[in-house]
Amino acid sequence: MRINTFMAAAVIAGAGLCVSAPVARAADETKMNGVYTYVDEDGVTGTWIINTTCTPGCVAHVGTSLDSGFDAQLVNGRYTVTRTVPEGAVCPDNSSHPVTVNQSWDPATLIGEVDFLETSAPCGLADPHDYFSLTRIG
Repeated sequence: MRINTFMAAAVIAGAGLCVSAPVARAADETKMNGVYTYVDEDGVTGTWIINTTCTPGCVAHVGTSLDSGFDAQLVNGRYTVTRTVPEGAVCPDNSSHPVTVNQSWDPATLIGEVDFLETSAPCGLADPHDYFSLTRIG
């Protein structure tokens, strides 16, 4: 089975300001406003459009065309989300099925992890964990 978690981009909007100096400094280190290429260890690629807001907690608003986007909270220095990716699990017969994932990444290193939690795919989840990287392209 192939896990096809993230594909091409869709635009998502949002902007934010942090009020106090210490929060603003921390927010500057975690802001990821821009366009990123997503590549996982299996060679799956995609484009993420990320816009970060901090009021006062930071949230990365991520746009993807695969699932219309998601929001990831900044928790202990990592953006983190549990979500369902439609058609994220692809079986050998090319049938697509939703998959629930827990995903997080470090905004400083742009390295992340995905845990594939569950799917209705009859072929199951052969590889329940992936690493991925993000590269800013715009």
